Amino acid sequence: MGVWRDMPVEALEQQYSPSRWSPRLDSEAVIQAHLEATAAGTQRARAGAQTSLHVPYGDGDREKLDIYFPAEPAGAFPALVYIHGGYWQCLSKDESGFAAPPLVSQGVAVVALGYDIAPKGHMDAMVLQVRRSLAFLVRRYSRIRGLYLCGHSAGAHLAAMVLATDWTEYGVVPDIKGAVLVSGVYDLEPILHTYVNDALNMSRKPEPQALATPTPPGRLVRTAEDAGVRGLSLRCLLQGGGPEEQPHALHPLSSAHVLRGTCGCGPARLPRVPQAVAGVWPGPACCRLVRLPAGSRGRGSL
Repeated sequence: MGVWRDMPVEALEQQYSPSRWSPRLDSEAVIQAHLEATAAGTQRARAGAQTSLHVPYGDGDREKLDIYFPAEPAGAFPALVYIHGGYWQCLSKDESGFAAPPLVSQGVAVVALGYDIAPKGHMDAMVLQVRRSLAFLVRRYSRIRGLYLCGHSAGAHLAAMVLATDWTEYGVVPDIKGAVLVSGVYDLEPILHTYVNDALNMSRKPEPQALATPTPPGRLVRTAEDAGVRGLSLRCLLQGGGPEEQPHALHPLSSAHVLRGTCGCGPARLPRVPQAVAGVWPGPACCRLVRLPAGSRGRGSL
């Protein structure tokens, strides 16, 4: 569990820099390719779907949602809420609609969620923003029946924090049916000792920018049920480019130790959505195939 404590800083930072792992491209090229692909995919999704863009759920500049509605909604419909990654300090909802087309075509709405990234946003505020956005969705869109969370990398951490929410203070309990946590970073303590924390400014002190660590995914179902979320289906996907690209790195495999021995890995399904089997390289924690919406791809992360 404490292997990272014995690493030199340079080695630890390499472990938390997935963009450096490719044997084919340098770091900048990896990041640029990711940005271009997600931005282009989002533009195609916006052009081909009925949307409500930049819907405010609060007063902040980034407290906005992009909503992609089902092609032919018949009454109520489920919604998948996508929480982008980027180490809590880059990316936005404006590159987060790329997965919408195959979902909206099958009657599932997609919501790309915006939140304040660092250095303007701090960790506790980001968690609160995501929680408030879900409460807003429930109040504003009565036709949504059942929410599915999908978070990637830092977004998976924020989704995990949402699952541990006590919704009584929000006056509403979102009907969260399931969650797909992709390449999540759940143990944040090692990050305190890397360049990633330069913008985040996290600490272990009980201050506004204190370390926000969610309940391990294996216990999130029980925690969520205690908070009033019933019948939750939780799937944690550990994602990587292949064994030649450091499959045992701490990120995205920092979740390995909290997943081992749990039922957190396996098929992830959405109603009405055709499934396509996609392989991942998860290391020792989860060695199964996972199911992703047809048309999606499993590759590395920032």
